Formats: sequence, structure tokens, C-alpha cells
Amino acid sequence: MSTSIEDIKLLRAKTSAGMALCKEALEKSNGDMKKAIEYINSRSDAINRLHNLTGAKIGHCKLAFEESGKDFEKAVSLIKERGWDVAIENENVRDFEGILETYVHGKEQKLVSMVEVTCKTDFVARNEDFRTFVHEVVLQIAAMKPLYISKESIPQEKLDEVKAIFLKEVESEGKPAEMAEKIIEGKLSKFFEEKCLLSQKWFKDDSKTIQNLLDEATSKLGEPLEIRRFLIWEFGK
Repeated sequence: MSTSIEDIKLLRAKTSAGMALCKEALEKSNGDMKKAIEYINSRSDAINRLHNLTGAKIGHCKLAFEESGKDFEKAVSLIKERGWDVAIENENVRDFEGILETYVHGKEQKLVSMVEVTCKTDFVARNEDFRTFVHEVVLQIAAMKPLYISKESIPQEKLDEVKAIFLKEVESEGKPAEMAEKIIEGKLSKFFEEKCLLSQKWFKDDSKTIQNLLDEATSKLGEPLEIRRFLIWEFGK
């Protein structure tokens, strides 16, 4: 049977499991929501999922899960009713986790890249798939040397400067005025593709961009991921 995205989202809301596991659970249970929940609970630690979703202490999650008759949704409600969720436990708690990853290129070690990627929970930060994704990002940075994370992160002053340069180029080529705007848009798109990490084509597979990789990892891990910052050092530069 086909599984609708609405059912997958509903199951995810009920269990806090990843999208891929929710899809698998619905397929295995022929769309029966109750059986799908049981399938997820048999293959994914409900206590950790409660902790990831609410931020409550593991002990509180265990207690809520038992008292709710091992009903995930009821356990979430119970945690919130008792004020065990992280927002109430500690208003100053950091609301993200993640890792720093570095890469030193070649035997001569004259190029180093570093990236900070965040997720929502420590559970995902320790996940091997998350760490593999972050490693691919730091390799991309070393290989393609982006200047910005995304086009939205480019300072307006710099963007205006780039547009002015492209406008002069178009004018010097004597292009018709009605074509100028489209030509400049094309040049900007090329600039973003070359200089913005998320717009760059993955150096291992140019059918994908880094944004595509980010979206895939986010879907697989079931949490929002963010590339927050990066650095590149080259010897003597």
C-alpha cells in the first residue's frame, strides 16, 4: 500500500521518530497507526525520543513513560503537565547541540578547513550519520573554498558591490537594456553557485548541492540541522 506524507507526519508527531522510520513502520503495519507506533517502539528507544523531544531528564522520561502506560503521546503531555520539560527546568539551557569538524589537506598540511554544524539534541550529535554528513561538509569547504554559507548570509554591502560589477560588465558589452536584468540575474546565480556553500554542487556528485545533502540528512535524522559557520586556513595566506 502507498503511504501518504500526511500519515508519516502524523506518526512522527505521535512518536518523534525520524521520517524514514515512520514511513517504514506504516508500510510494515499496512497503515495501522497503533501497530506502527508499536513497531517504532520496538525498534527505537522511546525514552531517548521523549528526552530529545521534551528535553526532560532521562529519569523523568522513564517515569512518565511508565505512568502513561507506555503511551508516547500521553507521556509527552505528562512531562509538560509536571513541568519537567527543558524550557521550565532551565530557561538558560542551550537549545542546540552539534560538533566542530576539521580537515587537514594532504601530507604538506598547508590547508585546513573547519565547520560548525548544529542539531537539536545530543542524541543526534553523537549519531554516525550526522558525523558523516558534517565530515562531507568540511571536505567540501576545503575542496571548493566557499566564501559564504548561503546567499542570504552575504552582507548587503558586498551584494550591492557584486551587482554593480555585473552591471558595468553588461553595459560594457553593449547589451540591450531589456536583456540586462536577465543577464545580471544569471551572473548572480553563477556567483551564488560558486561562492555560497549551500548553493555549491557537491564535489563528489555534481547532481546534488550541499543544500540537497543538508535536506537529506535533516529528513533522515528527524531534526533541524544548521551549518552555522566555517573557516579556511591556507599556509602563508
